Amino acid sequence: MQLDDTLLAFFKRPLMCIIAGSDADGRPSAGRGVGLDVLDDRQTIDVIFSAWQWPRLEADIRQTGRVAATFVSPSDYVSFQLKGTASLLDTGAHDLDRAERFMSAATNELQSLGVPRQIIGPWLTARDARVTRITVSEIYIQTPGPLAGMLAGARAR
Repeated sequence: MQLDDTLLAFFKRPLMCIIAGSDADGRPSAGRGVGLDVLDDRQTIDVIFSAWQWPRLEADIRQTGRVAATFVSPSDYVSFQLKGTASLLDTGAHDLDRAERFMSAATNELQSLGVPRQIIGPWLTARDARVTRITVSEIYIQTPGPLAGMLAGARAR
């Protein structure tokens, strides 16, 4: 499923991200994403997370190859969830740079909304960064309101 221009613009905003997976027995795991990159095909996205902070997430992605990543704009709660198949990639210097920019933008945005910087710090770390590559198969609107939970592009009935 390709990301449309609206989603591409959304991904340029300061965002927060939660990645969720599960093991082979269906036990859930979750972690905070700290960086992203939409690939040129517009249906693949790389999400960076800390394996130090979220070790079960890394193990579950390796085991099942499935994830859901939810992205939220802190300033207005516009939110989208992307689901798909996932794999883990080697982390390069460009991924760490991407994570730094993402974390800086998120920190600045949250701070502008009144969240003290010292509270934000523990939420966002790229220690032992990993990259999960997601081939997107489903996109859901998660913004609170009448469209929440609907497939992106679907119309309310």
